[in-house]
Amino acid sequence: MRDQHRSVRSAAVPGRAAEAARARAYLDRTGSVLLSGPAGVGKTHLARVLAGPGAEWIAGTPAAAAIPFGAFARYLGGPWQGPGVAPAVVLRELLSRFADIPATVVVDDAHLLDDGSAAVLHELTRTPGVRLIAVARDRVLPDLPCVRLSPLTSDGVADMAAELAGGALEPAAAAALYRLTGGNALACVELVASALADGVLRPGQRGWRWHDDGRAGGVTQVLADRLAAVTPAEREALLVVALGEPVDADALGALCGPELVESMCERDWLHASAAGDEVWLPHPLYGEVLLAGAASVTLRRLRRALAAELTGDRHLLRRVTLRLAAADVPDDAELLAAAAEALSRMDGTLAATLAGSVRESSPRRAELLAGALVQQHRYAEADAVLAAFADRPELAAARVANLVRGLRRIDLAIAYLEGFGEPTTVIEVQLATLRRRYADAAAACAADPLLSAVELAGPSGYAVHQLAGAYFQLGRVDECAAILRHHDRPGQPADLTMSLRFGLTGTLLAAGRPGEAAALASALRDWGSSSSGASGTVGWPAARALGFAAAAGVSAYRGDYAAAAAELRAADGPEVRPGTRHWIACQLAVAEAAQQRIEAARTALATAVEIRVGGSVLFAEVDEARAEAFVLACAGAAGEGAALLRRLFDDQLTCGAYAVATEAAWLVARFHDPADGLALLDRLPPLPGAYAVHAAFVRALASGPAEELLAVADAYEELGTPGLAAEACDAIVRLRRGTPKTVSAAAWRRDQLAAAGPATRLPWWSQQAPAALSRREREIAALVASGLTNPEIAARLVLSVRTVENHLHRVYAKLGVTGRADLGPALGWR
Repeated sequence: MRDQHRSVRSAAVPGRAAEAARARAYLDRTGSVLLSGPAGVGKTHLARVLAGPGAEWIAGTPAAAAIPFGAFARYLGGPWQGPGVAPAVVLRELLSRFADIPATVVVDDAHLLDDGSAAVLHELTRTPGVRLIAVARDRVLPDLPCVRLSPLTSDGVADMAAELAGGALEPAAAAALYRLTGGNALACVELVASALADGVLRPGQRGWRWHDDGRAGGVTQVLADRLAAVTPAEREALLVVALGEPVDADALGALCGPELVESMCERDWLHASAAGDEVWLPHPLYGEVLLAGAASVTLRRLRRALAAELTGDRHLLRRVTLRLAAADVPDDAELLAAAAEALSRMDGTLAATLAGSVRESSPRRAELLAGALVQQHRYAEADAVLAAFADRPELAAARVANLVRGLRRIDLAIAYLEGFGEPTTVIEVQLATLRRRYADAAAACAADPLLSAVELAGPSGYAVHQLAGAYFQLGRVDECAAILRHHDRPGQPADLTMSLRFGLTGTLLAAGRPGEAAALASALRDWGSSSSGASGTVGWPAARALGFAAAAGVSAYRGDYAAAAAELRAADGPEVRPGTRHWIACQLAVAEAAQQRIEAARTALATAVEIRVGGSVLFAEVDEARAEAFVLACAGAAGEGAALLRRLFDDQLTCGAYAVATEAAWLVARFHDPADGLALLDRLPPLPGAYAVHAAFVRALASGPAEELLAVADAYEELGTPGLAAEACDAIVRLRRGTPKTVSAAAWRRDQLAAAGPATRLPWWSQQAPAALSRREREIAALVASGLTNPEIAARLVLSVRTVENHLHRVYAKLGVTGRADLGPALGWR
């Protein structure tokens, strides 16, 4: 929020005409620009000229960089602020406040932004109606076109000095300035200002003349010379600001006196926000010079004094970090609160420092420290911290989550849980799920099927995911959706929210609600790609990846495997957890195989195996077996694929995973032997949602007439999966169910559904084409479908009514319809 007003005589950009032109062109074309270059070359001055009056200024500072969203501290007021706030909530609030600001936002010293503030910068590049100008030292921001500024040439220095002084300099004076400043624009500004003030730069016969050949040069020396002019009280005020920039104005006034603060703002030694509630230095280089020249005991005293004035939750992290830097450790309660705040803002490094500074060992300290280490992918260290409290049931779920998700040691998790003599409900759920006894997991919480007594963000929260998984495996998709929705609440850590919503997407598909699933997948993707999400890293890649993975699930459900493959490739990345990466690789194998890209499918399968070999992954064998069977079928080895699915079926039936078992029977019936698939299905209880339609498809494939397969096609259409609806129609063609007229009509409908989906034609589908309509038949069919009568058609086409009727009867026969009302749907009209 560095002030945009400085003592210059005009809005010209002396020595920077070319850079200014390029920057304006970028702003006109893309709405944003990055000004990059070494300190002091004039980036901020150029930004000020480009922005014009009324722009909103944000600035990164070394002090603010230690606090999540520190650069936006003055926007963080309001009832939602305080410990436990999720980054997503912070982002949403910040961006809503920017909705009413001036059209131009300048982010100065963007290289000093913390990750949360950088995520807001990323979002501003995508916010319609906002012009963004970012200023950074030697840093490329991928979303912004860049204009790099180098030190000024000697002519550039002369032009800038003439602008500042109000007239041209003598050649010797210009040469002296260039020697002293090295082309550094800030040094030039400050040196000319001080030289004018002390008479070193005075009017001569041919312009301004320089009268001090002994003066030292360099921007640091120039700033040090300028700072030598302030009083001791003013220097102390500047040091306080350098330590906590931007500093609360009331806190600074309490330390140094409000009159002094106001006077320094009036003289441009300090800059203030429009509301006057925060102050900062004119340039970050002032802070570097001040801090380099201050004694450590002075800095410690000032840090402690400033921390004492920063009261309340709003200043919690700033207060605690200042006290730690002063070797003045806060009490444990404040450290724990600050660690929880940093953890909720996804700053694992700061949270680990804060929790590690707590003196007394306690379950709460272990919970926060382990959570901070997990955020940094330091899973072994996190387990060592939690192992110190291995006998505490309230931390069991947290340790199991790290063992399973981080270290990928399901065996160690089971052994650990078995050590509890009197397990709690949460431990019973976890142990049953890891042992694949899903019915036992559901029975353990019969009195509280939503685990409503468990806080998702607490140490037992992982049990919620496990119970949801048990419900899903049992085919109880409504209960799975209910528990996921129940625990999706505002204000909880973003990684938990992302995981819940990703799981809910798959649950909604299993329930036959693809519209809701698609909306949720889109929201997840936008969270990561457009709104910068909530993972605490620039661009929120974890949310973006999960959004693409969820969208791929929706595309595959609809039968569009080309779209699914593209989305899965966009989803994979190092920020994704191993379990999710394994799932992505298996789904990619299916999508590639469906398109007859068998080698690509096998490569994806090999990737999945490689991930699994690196450590145990929940449901890994299930996902791999299902994907491998599909790839085999697409490669022409349907018998091998069916044998693999039969083994999978037996394994899943043993542990009560009826959802996977139903899918195995369904796949066997589709690509190998309907009777074999039906025999498997008859060993299972009926399931709701999409599974009920899958079961109907198996029965129709095994022995049902064409009418039964058409009913299944109708049911799949209602579920929003045109690919399976087309496959049900194709089964009539492939299995020769019905008369030639029925088969031809089914082929016609198959092609219409596949084209409208769009749906990928799978390798086991029939290649038989429907009986083709002639040009005249297509013409008459279209006119009938549009509502014209036979006489009206005859008049329009100059035919007899009898001729129209004859054509229409042939159309009915080829399309398998019996009346005019059926023509529109048969032609693919909606």
